[in-house]
Amino acid sequence: MRTGSHILIHDIIDEHEERMVNLKRYYPFFRLCDHSLGQFKEGRYEGIDMGYVTMSVLRFFIEENNFNNTAVVYSRYEDFLRQLLLRDFGLAENPEEIRELIQYIFDKITNEGRPFVFDYFDPKSRTMKAGRTRLIESSYRDGEIGYTISSDGIAFYLDTKETKDESKISIQQILLEKMIRSRNFKGGVDVIRRINSEVSRLILQQGEIVTLLSHNIFEGMKALEDFSEKGLKWFQEEQKLFDENQELVKKALTQAQEENCGHQAMEEIYYLNQELKKSMDRHEALLAACTELQVQADELMLKAKRSRFRRSLDFSDLLRLAMDRDDIRVLEAMTAPLFGLKIKKTFQLGRLEELLTCSSVESEDGEAVSAGEEETYVFEDEMEDERIRHNDMLLLQTLFDTLIHKRSVDLKELHSLYVMKFTENILKNGDYYAFLAHLSQKSRYDLAEIRDNPDTFLEEIMAELVMKDRKKEYEDLKFTLEFLPEERIAVGPDGYLTGIHFERQGM
Repeated sequence: MRTGSHILIHDIIDEHEERMVNLKRYYPFFRLCDHSLGQFKEGRYEGIDMGYVTMSVLRFFIEENNFNNTAVVYSRYEDFLRQLLLRDFGLAENPEEIRELIQYIFDKITNEGRPFVFDYFDPKSRTMKAGRTRLIESSYRDGEIGYTISSDGIAFYLDTKETKDESKISIQQILLEKMIRSRNFKGGVDVIRRINSEVSRLILQQGEIVTLLSHNIFEGMKALEDFSEKGLKWFQEEQKLFDENQELVKKALTQAQEENCGHQAMEEIYYLNQELKKSMDRHEALLAACTELQVQADELMLKAKRSRFRRSLDFSDLLRLAMDRDDIRVLEAMTAPLFGLKIKKTFQLGRLEELLTCSSVESEDGEAVSAGEEETYVFEDEMEDERIRHNDMLLLQTLFDTLIHKRSVDLKELHSLYVMKFTENILKNGDYYAFLAHLSQKSRYDLAEIRDNPDTFLEEIMAELVMKDRKKEYEDLKFTLEFLPEERIAVGPDGYLTGIHFERQGM
């Protein structure tokens, strides 16, 4: 029992982190389903199934990115989702409201440009770790922003159900391309293993067809036709994807050598390259076996056609013919082979010397490999998130303190306070203007409600600020934003605008 218990605990600890890393691709979907549209527009669109919308958007991106080989611009996504909402949920076609809803859904699926963070406990290091994943990625090219589905997004969609009428090997090749481009070479090896499993399945199926052809030519030909239709028609496309991925691995290897990457990264690329070559060899072997299978099927079919013209013959027919002719020699054609069997076995004495002089191969000792030390990486977007969170917290704290001591303040006064507190360098800080843009998304804020149910990234910082406030001054703070019409917006002598008026409510 001790041994079994030890193995159980060992498996739980060793496999836990890998399982959590695999589970992170599911986290965004359930996070999106859990945070439904009930908080948007006072729950007006709560009847829309966010899970269905998410799966539809992922399928749309797979079609555009990988099958049509194009990046998706926002207007293309907007057209697709508008048709889906009007068709499947029967929404009244109000262009402005539909546009706001589509933008809100896009912000949720992309998590406002930030990765979804999945926290889990690592029993090996006894620390909490964060798994980071995205469903949609963005890139700037040719003067516009293009959006593509991430490798985790493809893997999640494929785990639910394979894409209709597509080769499983081709789909896994698309996922492998994503892995290589994102430099996730370890994950790429797992994808190649799934490709090898599919190739092995096809090889076994090919062997079963050979057996079936030898027993029943007609059933075998039917199975071969079905096998060719579902498994063989994708060979050319699959081979093309293999070649493209091999070129990507070569480029990654060259780039890693030029950048002088670490030893571990180089080993992962080399291992991925070797596994990809083995997979290509197995794929070519499958093609050769299928070609030979077709030749064998043609020969067996020709033989079956010829045999249909000959009369069936068995021992009873020969026996009846011998009796009719009164000649037992008629049975010779069937019995002669049975009397010619060589039942005595011989052994060449010369082989004894070979057996006696044959030396056994000595076992080779494996090279000892020392256990490496795990390194903690800080990603660029983590540093940016931390900087934005820190700056927004300082700007919000100044705004809250001002509203507590003064019932109202306009944008010009608030801007002057920020310059006095943080110097004029704030005018060059993009986080300040992003803060004003995020703050202007709503016209009313109630910190008591926000503390329990934050809806946006900025409201999460507000909630954190309320919980850190020891004096409890911010706990019941409510304030509104009044956006002045264009004719009332004034520009002061210092160039500051007065387009927003902040006013505290109650208290």
